[in-house]
Amino acid sequence: MLWETGRQYWIRYASESGRTTERTIDVLRLGSSGDGVTYVRAHCHLRGEDRTFRADRVLAAELVAASAGQAPFPAGSLSNVRFVERALAVAAVKASPPALRPVAASPAWASPPSPLPKPPAVVRRTFGDIVGSIIGYAVLLSMLFAFLGNTGLPEFFLTHDTSRSTASRAAPAPQPIQPPKPLFEETTIGGYLLRTSRLFNVKMYEVPALGFRSPIKAEAVSAIRTPRFAAATGLDDPGLVRRYLAADLNGSGKLSYDELAVFQDRTFRNFTYESNDLALSPDEFLAAAGGDCEDFALYTAGLLRYWGWNPYIGCFAPSATGTGHAVCLVREPGAVPAGFAFWTIEAWTSEDGTELSPGTYIPVDYDHVGSLSEAVEKGWKLQEIYLPEKAWHLEM
Repeated sequence: MLWETGRQYWIRYASESGRTTERTIDVLRLGSSGDGVTYVRAHCHLRGEDRTFRADRVLAAELVAASAGQAPFPAGSLSNVRFVERALAVAAVKASPPALRPVAASPAWASPPSPLPKPPAVVRRTFGDIVGSIIGYAVLLSMLFAFLGNTGLPEFFLTHDTSRSTASRAAPAPQPIQPPKPLFEETTIGGYLLRTSRLFNVKMYEVPALGFRSPIKAEAVSAIRTPRFAAATGLDDPGLVRRYLAADLNGSGKLSYDELAVFQDRTFRNFTYESNDLALSPDEFLAAAGGDCEDFALYTAGLLRYWGWNPYIGCFAPSATGTGHAVCLVREPGAVPAGFAFWTIEAWTSEDGTELSPGTYIPVDYDHVGSLSEAVEKGWKLQEIYLPEKAWHLEM
């Protein structure tokens, strides 16, 4: 396919998992990786945002010729059919005149209308009466919500049959009563104690060692993680920190491999591969909205550094002097997840002279977590390892 920037195409696209979708895209720019793969940066009408597509995963493509003032639709697409069906239905409703209902005339001898009821007597209430009523209703509602939250709806609302049917109805199985949550909970995040307190269904998060209290857990986690990240990297970029903090999808205050996989997939889809001479720091990669292999790896290493993991940059190549591919490596002190590739390193000195701790190292390569992408060719070996912050602005 000969792609042209500024043109609109309908494509059938296969994702990494094999899922096939049809969408319309506006091509913004083109790029290619070191292994010869063409990447198409385009605005995706299906998702409503800019995304990056691998050209070798485009199963079919057609150039869309849009009429003036009309949004293009791929021929035979489901969206086009539904659009036409809706347009025809609306036109039919507008063309049909409303049905007229005949109204019988009232005879002259009909009974006169009933007199209007007298307005009720005005009851004057003081400001104190109004405030007292509001407080009383609030207390009753809070008691009702607390009761329903602990016991569920009364059985009457679950089994009452308003259809007057004589058929018997099976009563639902009784639901176990959930024990009330403790007023205080404590956990350790990044070496700090995080205490959660509950009072009248209102949560408060406290980090006693830092003198920090907030009703928002993410702010408490940020109070722990962000200063350490800034001290380790020297980076103070609020936008970068927000992206790293948002990777904690379940709000646990810790990062899992599943959450890392989601973050990598979004990064691979939303950032562009572009070759450059020097390795970019994570904030520079974010500002440029892309980079080459070591820049993607350093951006991932920054995320892992934020969440207290031990990341490194590994370079795979056919020889010690050949051109290769850079990935992020993470040292796993525990059990390796099933199906993950890993390297066991007994003794290794990084390029800046730092002795690596012996252990198991797992690769993170673009959107491949626990495996290597096709950018690493068969027979290539791990040739070099860098500390992420020492690799910034080096020629790689």
